[in-house]
Amino acid sequence: MQKNKVILLLSGGIDSTTLLAKLKAEGKEVIAISFFYEQKHAIELEYAKENAKKYNVLEHRTIQLDSQLFSSSALVNNNEKLSTYENGIKPEGQENAYVPYRNLVFLSLALSLAETKNINDIYVAFNNDDSINFWDCTSTFLSQINTISGTSKTKIHAPLINLSKKEVVRLAKKINVNLEETISCYQPTDNNECGKCLSCLVKNDALNRQ
Repeated sequence: MQKNKVILLLSGGIDSTTLLAKLKAEGKEVIAISFFYEQKHAIELEYAKENAKKYNVLEHRTIQLDSQLFSSSALVNNNEKLSTYENGIKPEGQENAYVPYRNLVFLSLALSLAETKNINDIYVAFNNDDSINFWDCTSTFLSQINTISGTSKTKIHAPLINLSKKEVVRLAKKINVNLEETISCYQPTDNNECGKCLSCLVKNDALNRQ
């Protein structure tokens, strides 16, 4: 196994960009993978591409998936409106931006690539706020998929999983991540975040509490 090489699931958001910067600061050689599935926030891939260049990853792959796999999600289905929260109150339980088994699909593909490239460490940027509304971002989910992947000696790491979004933002600033070069919105217009979706709500709350 190549101990210094790792695979990172990279979106264009704060969490995965912060994790990318953290891994590079720790001397890791990063292979980044992103996913296109006709998501409403596909512009995130442009931010992922730029940050992959900025942090000099070994390789950045964008994997295309059939969007019909996820058509029940408001994040993909153009006939479904994403929930918005203009009152600033965060929802509890599963949110309609949830994409069915998305992280299991993503990580399965990452595991395939890891075994192909003889890499034994995969990183994801789950944070504690994610676990409130998305079951596939929880410690339980991570533990269960690591039970499966353990048979190949490949481990999935989520070093931000116990951090709130506020704490992730604090870490980002500490390691000089330019938050202006990230996007955290489920339905942006060009480069403009909507300010009303769950992702915007969590981000803005974190920024305002620094």
